[in-house]
Amino acid sequence: MAMPVGLGKSREAGDSALHRFPQPARVIQPSLPPLRPPRPTAAAFVDVTARLSLVMAGLSVAWSLFQLLLVAALGRLDPVGWLQRQGLPVPSAMQWAAHHALSLTLLMLLLSVALLAVSWGLLRRHEWGRIGFIVFLVVVALANFAMLPLVDGMFAAMQSILPAGFLDSPDGREALAQMQASRWTALISAGVTALAFAALHGWLVIKLCRDEVRALFR
Repeated sequence: MAMPVGLGKSREAGDSALHRFPQPARVIQPSLPPLRPPRPTAAAFVDVTARLSLVMAGLSVAWSLFQLLLVAALGRLDPVGWLQRQGLPVPSAMQWAAHHALSLTLLMLLLSVALLAVSWGLLRRHEWGRIGFIVFLVVVALANFAMLPLVDGMFAAMQSILPAGFLDSPDGREALAQMQASRWTALISAGVTALAFAALHGWLVIKLCRDEVRALFR
């Protein structure tokens, strides 16, 4: 069957135009890699808490080591004996703390090392690290309230050091009034701080006891 002359010329003209003006090649966009899924909130909370606790525990260990050097230096100077030789009354609480300064500093160092260990366990998702960290939170919150009588006792000890004759003078009465104002300021500040830490530690304990957090530990 013969093709019409006009149709054949039209097809040849179209092919010639395609060769003369080539169509632009299609650009294939490279596929983007899948976005990294966001970390679960529970895991992020544990990581941040553990890392902050590790930093605080490391600073506490360094401070305890510095206190060991300080206690060793003060042990040679014997400040309590110097006060007694000056005829100044030394409260029994201060004498007890001075005689047990080395033991108290070593205890603080051991507690700092223990906090460092449980913080590492918390970061590595060990169940003993989670339990130990909760115990530290509760103990520290209670210890802050236990420090309030010690703060009051410290001011009472400072007042007992002042001579009785000095307290009867105008300067002594003014010093006593200033000491009482400082005493209440310190007690209120310590009480507010204890309440704030108790609220923070309670919130952390509640978070660490939730099911989505407990599921991370083994």
